[in-house]
Amino acid sequence: MQRASQPRSSHRAAAVAGGLLLALLLAGCRSSASPAPTPTPTAPPTPTAEASALPLVRFHYVASLTLRETGADAGGDEVVISTEGNFESPDRHAFIHIIDLGEDTVIRSAVIIGEEAWIQADGEPWRATTRDDPELTELLAVAFTATRPQFLGGPEFRLVQESVRRLPSTEELVNGVATNHYQVGQAGREFVEAFLVPEGLVGNLADLAWDLWLAEEGGWPVRLVASTTVINPVDVLQELDLEAPVHWELRIDISRPNDPELSVMPPKIEGDE
Repeated sequence: MQRASQPRSSHRAAAVAGGLLLALLLAGCRSSASPAPTPTPTAPPTPTAEASALPLVRFHYVASLTLRETGADAGGDEVVISTEGNFESPDRHAFIHIIDLGEDTVIRSAVIIGEEAWIQADGEPWRATTRDDPELTELLAVAFTATRPQFLGGPEFRLVQESVRRLPSTEELVNGVATNHYQVGQAGREFVEAFLVPEGLVGNLADLAWDLWLAEEGGWPVRLVASTTVINPVDVLQELDLEAPVHWELRIDISRPNDPELSVMPPKIEGDE
């Protein structure tokens, strides 16, 4: 099958891709009784001492979403969206947000300390700014970072934690942390759909699976891996020029819990002494 030519703007596709990752992550923190989140994210409030719902003073995190065409007639295109960062209580954040569109890659980084901030885009020099900078606000609106008050937490995620503990688990060491590993496969499809799948995709998915690793001490999420295949075309895939079926995998890792050597500092700017 010959694919129709669809020129793709890197920044437009990046915004769509970033919004998709955020929507999926936020959808994973809702109960079946809660309405699905709006696809258009809003910027998070200014970080505070409660900026992370994890019971940790500092940690490293990586959140990524991989979308890959799997159809025999498709081109095998892939889009990878990731955010990797460090958090240091109460209000110090550093992260890099990468959207790999295959032919284009969009890379943006930020450091936030209180109301001060520094941003960098696609290898350009760091620019000093403030927390309310519109460019930073737009980046925070699509990147899944620890600046969000309920980052991997909140009442909905606590409901997920309590519900998943009813399932059998195995003890595993993940990211240097003793964890309980819970697996939800096809037999738990209803459970997965209730807590992970955005509205509008139920019935359009195959091979749903969700694995969650909770710390033995504290029960906080150390790793989350979810995967499925979107069988039929949906608007967001067309925006990214991906042809269904498309396999996606969502993965979040938390590491270096309370590592005293993890420190968020301002970046070095050319000309500063």
